[in-house]
Amino acid sequence: MTVKLNINANVTGSGQINKLNAGLVATGAASKRASKGLRDLGTVAARGRAQIAGLATALNVGLAAGFAAVTLGTGKFIKDTFDAGNTVESLQIRFKLLFGSVEEGAKAFDTLTKFAAKVPFSLEEISKGSGNLAVIAKDADELNEILKVTGNVAAATGLDFRQTAEQIQRSFAGGIASADVFRERGVRAMLGFQAGVTVSVEETKKRFFEVFGKGGDFGNATVELSKTLVGQVSMVQDKYFKFRQIVSKQFFGALTAQIK
Repeated sequence: MTVKLNINANVTGSGQINKLNAGLVATGAASKRASKGLRDLGTVAARGRAQIAGLATALNVGLAAGFAAVTLGTGKFIKDTFDAGNTVESLQIRFKLLFGSVEEGAKAFDTLTKFAAKVPFSLEEISKGSGNLAVIAKDADELNEILKVTGNVAAATGLDFRQTAEQIQRSFAGGIASADVFRERGVRAMLGFQAGVTVSVEETKKRFFEVFGKGGDFGNATVELSKTLVGQVSMVQDKYFKFRQIVSKQFFGALTAQIK
């Protein structure tokens, strides 16, 4: 009986040692992979720094002076860069889900960027409000038309694009009576609706496209606003957002892989 117990103990102990050895080997392999991943991430970071330095050279300014020109410190630039990347990445995923396919989602995002390049609102601002508009658009083409209407309403009322998009969503979902801010800014009157008269959702949408769409009374509002100083500043902000988006692409892929 004693011999049998000793043999069992030895076998069990040997098995545990083998498992421990296997675990140490796996840990070593994981450590090597992690080290390689960190080196790869470092390479990406170096490439990003080189691209930023190259931009500063192209602008004929020092790197620190280049950031100072846009009143940003390095720390804030890094934060803003990741914010820009996160905004774009989240929006692309949301478009894909809302429009039911990768292709239609990509088309919608492309529509958004092209629209931003022509209007006096920054891409960052438009991105934050576009999710509300995508909910009420059946496809990328309709989203494009709603974006134009929203831009004209924002230009004519002085509201920012995000707040205008929220009010447009309410109007298209529940009628003009659902948009409190629009009532305060006189949008109901611009549409030709009398106070106290009930207006359907269909009639609300129709009048928005007639008044703020192509050929309407306010169909050219964004064009006029783009000629002003405010409009030109927003164009600069748009370019800066795109630059941050490009820089973020250098980091997001590698960083996501390492976290996984």
